[in-house]
Amino acid sequence: MKLKSLVYLLMERWLAPLTDKIVCISEAERASALRRRVAAEDRLELIPNGIDVAAVMDAAPKSRSGLGIGDDAFVVGMVGRLSPQKAPDVFIRAARLIRDAIPESAFVIVGDGEERAWVERYAAENGLKLVVTGWTDEPYAYLKTFDVALLLSRWEGFGLAVVEYMAAGKNVVAARTDAIPTLVDDGTDGLLVSVDSPEDVRDKVLWLYNHPEEAARMRAAALDKVRRNYDISRVVEQHAEMFLRLCRKSQE
Repeated sequence: MKLKSLVYLLMERWLAPLTDKIVCISEAERASALRRRVAAEDRLELIPNGIDVAAVMDAAPKSRSGLGIGDDAFVVGMVGRLSPQKAPDVFIRAARLIRDAIPESAFVIVGDGEERAWVERYAAENGLKLVVTGWTDEPYAYLKTFDVALLLSRWEGFGLAVVEYMAAGKNVVAARTDAIPTLVDDGTDGLLVSVDSPEDVRDKVLWLYNHPEEAARMRAAALDKVRRNYDISRVVEQHAEMFLRLCRKSQE
């Protein structure tokens, strides 16, 4: 275990007894807390994360021409930091493989980070059409320009971008790690890939490209799932119920 992770773990164990409840945003996070003995099971409250679904659905897309992308391009994108956790190196290597199979493809990364210079240099050296937005306060507008959205993280406590992709009506290809498989029903509302495998990413993206009817069914299933399970109103209600339960218990 890295020193930084060990310090965080010890802090969590030290502070846990001072709490009434510790909210876990995914079943994977809850399982990790139990496995690492952060707190007893009865102190952990599972409240899966959520988003403002309407805000994503109502966002107006950026103009592709304004981004220098042709309207007929096949756009593959990701939303996230350009940092080792989010694996932008895997994204851009997969992009080269996808471009070799789909010459009219283009790629968008919504975010910024320490690996940006390397990613942009790799794209330039390999003749890839890449747009990196840098930090933005309108990520949904860029997300709406995608045809396929990727989340290739090496680790994730929840994977909120997956839910945002689904709410935006985009096909999702995501890494099979931590909480992500609890969000994506592989083959039903998205596709899962191995961590650190550009080849697997290419194969799944090409499958979506070559199977438009199945891809459309996946998008519809994903949007339905998000509306039912991951709207922010449900998160608010669960927190309110927990607070009321704790208040009643303290008055007993």
